[in-house]
Formats: sequence, C-alpha cells, structure tokens
Amino acid sequence: MKRIVIPERFQREYRTELARLFRVRINLFCYVVIIAFLFELVLAMTIFKGILSIKDLPGIVIGILFSLALLFTGRFARKSLRSQKTRAIVFSLVLIMISVLAATAHPTLIPHLGVALILLAVFTPVLLMPFSWIEATALGLFAIANFAWIYPLAGTYITWEIFGINIGILVEAVFVIAVVKRTQEILRKKDFVSHRELQEKSAIMAKELELAKKIHTSLIPHSIKNELADIAVTYKPMLYMGGDYAKFSFKGGDKLVFVLTDITGHGVSAALLVNRVHSEVERLIREDLSPGEILKALDEFIDRDFGQMGIFLTAFCGMLDFSGKKLDYSNYGHPPQILLQSRDNEVVLMRSQTFLMGIGMDDQAVYHNTMEFEPGDRIILFTDGLIEAKNKDQELFGQKRLERFAKDNKDLDVTEFNSRLAGDVDAFENGQQGDDIFLLTIQTK
Repeated sequence: MKRIVIPERFQREYRTELARLFRVRINLFCYVVIIAFLFELVLAMTIFKGILSIKDLPGIVIGILFSLALLFTGRFARKSLRSQKTRAIVFSLVLIMISVLAATAHPTLIPHLGVALILLAVFTPVLLMPFSWIEATALGLFAIANFAWIYPLAGTYITWEIFGINIGILVEAVFVIAVVKRTQEILRKKDFVSHRELQEKSAIMAKELELAKKIHTSLIPHSIKNELADIAVTYKPMLYMGGDYAKFSFKGGDKLVFVLTDITGHGVSAALLVNRVHSEVERLIREDLSPGEILKALDEFIDRDFGQMGIFLTAFCGMLDFSGKKLDYSNYGHPPQILLQSRDNEVVLMRSQTFLMGIGMDDQAVYHNTMEFEPGDRIILFTDGLIEAKNKDQELFGQKRLERFAKDNKDLDVTEFNSRLAGDVDAFENGQQGDDIFLLTIQTK
C-alpha cells in the first residue's frame, strides 16, 4: 500500500487529532481493565474458589492500581501527542509485564496458556491504540523477550522444540501486528488528509457561495417610499439563493414599471439564470416598451438562449400610469396577482394570459390587459412559493387565504403587511419552507 505523507499544513492538526484519539482510548482501556480484574477477582472468590492463590493477588492489585493511576494522571497530563503516546506505551508495557507475572505464578500452565497470555497482552493494546507499525513491533519484541525469559521456568514440562514453536508463533504474531498497524496507519492518514482537503474545498465553496449570494442579493430591489407609491420587498429563498427575481423602475416622473419572475428550480443554477434575466429586463425597461412587449421579448430571449436546457419561468410585468390612473399588465404562466381596491376592499385578480416562458410556442401575440386604479389601491405581487406553502397535513396556504389576508390587513403599512404575511406563511409551514418566496407590495398614492 502506498505510503501517505501528511501535508505540512495539516501536520499540527493531525498530531492533535491523534493525541485526542490516544487519550480517549487509553481512558476507555483503563476502565475495561479495571472492570476485568475486579470481575476476575469476584468470580474467583465466589464461583471458582481455589483457582486464585495469594501469589495471584500482586498481578491483580498492580493491574487495578496502575489503571487507576493512569486514569488519574491523565487528568493532568498534557494533551500533546508525545504525552498521550507515552501513557499508552507505559500502559502496554505494564500490561505485558502483568501477563508475565501471571504466567510466572503458574509455571505448570506456561506450556498451555503462556503464549495465549502474551498474545492477549500484546494484541489488545496494540490493536486498540493508534500506534505506528514501528511502535507496535517494538512492543511485540518486548513481549517476546519477556516470554523467552519466563518460558524456561516450565522446562520440566516442555521441550525446547515446543519452546521454539511458541517463539515462532509470537514472531509471526508480531509480523501480523506490524502489517495490520502499517495498513491502519496509512488508511488513517489517507482518511484524515481526504477529510481535511474536503473541508478546505468546502470552505472555499462556502466562501464562493457567500460571495455569489451577495451578488445575487444585490440584484434584489430595496423597499422604497416616494410621492407616487410605497413599495415593500420581501425575498426568502428556500436554499442559499434562489430563482425568484423582481425589478421595478420609475419612468418619466409618472410611471412605474415592475417585473416579477419565477425560474424553475432552486439554488445556484436558478440564481445564475436570474443574473441573465436581470440584465435582459433592465435592457428591455430602458427601451420604453409596454409590459406585453417586455415579456414577449423576454420569452424569446429565454427560448433562444435556454430553451434547450429545459429551463422555464413564469413572469408578470405591469406598468402604473399615475397621471392616467391606468394599470397595464402582462402575465406569462404566473399565479393570479392581486389588485386590492381601496374603495370597496375588493380583490381584482390579474390572471395568466398565456403559458410559461421557454417552452417554444412560436406565438407572435403580445399579451396584455389594462384596467383602472385609484390612489390608495394596493397591488400584491408574489411567486407561487407563497400560495403553495404546505402545512403538516399537506394543505396549501392557497390563493383564497392570501386574498382574505389582504382584505383583513388593508390598513397596514406595506412593510408591516409583508412582514406579517411572511410570518403567517412561515407559521403555516412550521418553518419547513418548500420553495422560494418573493413578495412585492405596492401601495399607490
């Protein structure tokens, strides 16, 4: 397996992470060892009486006391990798020596259990702790040296051939440990580097998204108030950024042109198209076209540049002529927009006149309608994310609920009107927004 080198920029973080891993596993291992020794002592004193003798107690007591001491000193030990690794190595060495002590206490069992005790004492800490293969090999060799020292105590019961076989088993075990630990170390480093590189890329992407969000937000108009109208803008994208867009512009001192669009999809792709739509809408408004002509030209633009991509949008465009008290509008597949008449508090719906944009109808007609308005009338423009908001029972907020809200809150300032309506929709959805929401309210004067 290919050797992995931790990049210099990650080395400090890697050592910190490795030290934390050592610390957690040492503490866990101490608790396990203490419980194991106590459990062994209880069993020997109750169920298996006579198995343990007085010469077994030192090993048990040493194991318990050392584990407690290691836990206690861990509270004060530095959190550096060197400090935590030293604790792990000392613990492993003492555990191996305890197993040697246990074997020495029962020389008649050495031929049968000696290798098992040593393997248990080596494999347990080495495989649990994130040692390198060199450190694991060193501990294995230390165990073999101790085993070679205690085995002759059982010389009465064994032959040197058996001794050689057992040494061979231990050497093979140490080799397996070294291979396993090397593989683990490479995989651990590989996972660490991959994770940190992914974090770096994610941070870069988050930064780019934040910048894109700021650029996208800069395209959204601000609420304003002047002698002709009060206009409140509320925009709530479902994701980081969305596909809803609006633009309004006062022209000639007595006209207000406004456009509201809703692009299919969400997120970055929809937001990128918003940038293109913004540029095109600004150009069309400067050409002094009627609402129907603006949306007709926008439809041709979408079909020409994005029709093959399966990108569509609905749009509403209107023009208020304050001198003539006329409202001219065009609606391409957008939900019915609302004109709330101040005289009788009645709702007039500005319904869709044709299909959504980008489907390539090859239709040369210019769609528009004209109606009268009076000072004090309110125009409520919105995208479908508002009326298609769903509650936990999958019930839609709906057009009728919106119309009722508009009538009941006709005396509110447009800013407060938007705020309360957005709050009601959010409460209706229980905070689980399912689509972008754009709300543009115009109060004529």
